[in-house]
Amino acid sequence: MRSQGPFYTYGMKAVNIAPTFPRRYLPLRTCLLLVATAMLAGQVHAQTKTQRADIEWGDLLDDKKDGDFRRVIDRTGDAVYQLMYSKKDGFLVQRMDLDMRPVYRKPIELEMGKDELELEDVHIIGRNIVVFASSHDKRNDERNLFVKVYAAADMGPVSMYTKVARMDVESRRNRGAFNTALSPDSSKVLLYVQKPFEKNEKDRFAVKVFDASLSKLWEADIEMPYTDKEFVMEEMQVDNDGSVVCVGVKYASPRERRELKRSGGVPYDYHVLVYWKGQAAPVDETIKVEGKFLQDLTLSLGKDGDILCAGFYSDKGSWSIRGTFFLRIDRVTKSIVHQSFKEFDKEFITAYMTEKEKGKAERKAERKGEEVEMMEYDVRDIIRREDGGALVLAEQYYWWVETVRTTNANGTVSTRVMYHYVYNDIIVVNIAPGGDIEWAAKVPKRQHSINDAGYNSSFAANLKGGKVHLIFNDSGSNLFLKEGDRVAQFEVTGKDALVTLVTVDEDGITHREALFSPERRDAKVCPKDCVQLVDGRTFLYASRKKEYRFGMVTFD
Repeated sequence: MRSQGPFYTYGMKAVNIAPTFPRRYLPLRTCLLLVATAMLAGQVHAQTKTQRADIEWGDLLDDKKDGDFRRVIDRTGDAVYQLMYSKKDGFLVQRMDLDMRPVYRKPIELEMGKDELELEDVHIIGRNIVVFASSHDKRNDERNLFVKVYAAADMGPVSMYTKVARMDVESRRNRGAFNTALSPDSSKVLLYVQKPFEKNEKDRFAVKVFDASLSKLWEADIEMPYTDKEFVMEEMQVDNDGSVVCVGVKYASPRERRELKRSGGVPYDYHVLVYWKGQAAPVDETIKVEGKFLQDLTLSLGKDGDILCAGFYSDKGSWSIRGTFFLRIDRVTKSIVHQSFKEFDKEFITAYMTEKEKGKAERKAERKGEEVEMMEYDVRDIIRREDGGALVLAEQYYWWVETVRTTNANGTVSTRVMYHYVYNDIIVVNIAPGGDIEWAAKVPKRQHSINDAGYNSSFAANLKGGKVHLIFNDSGSNLFLKEGDRVAQFEVTGKDALVTLVTVDEDGITHREALFSPERRDAKVCPKDCVQLVDGRTFLYASRKKEYRFGMVTFD
């Protein structure tokens, strides 16, 4: 099942259609300038720069002078658009050309008369920058959403703020949410209005679908066919035809769950719900495999072709995995046209465990009369290849909360809450053009941080030809990692930082290298802000203390 919690990366939430602002929990920085000497078995090894990639850097920038980088809004064939922030001007849009030269850096207007607006989202649609912002009307106990359009060429205003949605607000804690998303070809805009939660009732929400000029195509007030106790929505997208596609988990009733638990059955099913213009009820497609606990079902609509769907499964429960599955869903009928499953063998599951860890896992499974399984993984992306195949990228992620209470000499008790974020191994799954799973590769890593929402954690990916290149922050001790070695943990404040490049080739063979020559030790990347551009290069954000740079990585 998809992990729930205060999860920063990829905009993942209970309904995964848009990031929220501000993105940062703490004012941490990340950087990717360069790395240090790795240690293996107590000996120092030279870390030479990989020959698989070249990097071009832009100018050195400063937070105070140039603004604080927040995220990449979008990339086009000739520019990268970034959301920036400064204390003086608030939120800004920065347009950079592909040589990393700023074309402009201009503020987003977040005032409408006497009212201050809260930024909700920013999109690039055609030649326009589209800004969504909201305000709270205390007099009428409602929140309103407005949209304003700027020209992408120079950030000149094209329209004034126009009201596009409203919702009643019941309390500060239960005030609903506005979310937006684009279709794969950016021809449609989805506005999803999540209404205030009502316990034991069916979820209610409103959807509005617009074309690229923001003319409304259709809207509907929707009541889910299941109550909040039965159904959890995990993802919502809009397709190129204007249909709204939702993914969620439908749980059995308490009585049915008890019976299924006794018989070893699966107490939930995944559902794909599709809403169309003028349709009273959704198309409701159940996705289940008898005896398999499906997990983290994720959709890829793509600009054309079938809907691709991938995830994992377990033989014994929803907190571990035994294998992976892949489905093709017809784009028009939304019915399953092909499915493929691959069970991971014991060698794959225990890969990069130490002998002690492997023995412990095997003994635990043997005591329960079960096969060894891995902890659950989250699907991060489904990358479509030109040959009709795909790559599925997944990552082991979990979090927990620790409450620490201390008492000083005067008897005063203080409480500190710490959120722990763990991002571990990556799995790459290769899908053949026909839809069958060919191979899976595991890339070991260990990342653990506290109270930063994992800002330096996770990975960035670039697909070139049949190879996928993965970039992430690592410990230098892992550069020459061998099977059976202990995987060292990357420490955000540690001195043994290493920016690692792992290349997974067409046959699933991995190659692990240092991305940079070892000239500086305090260098880290922010993988969540590294994106592949239209021309195949990867855009990077790198910072060191209060300075930062943007870079472009070209892969051989």
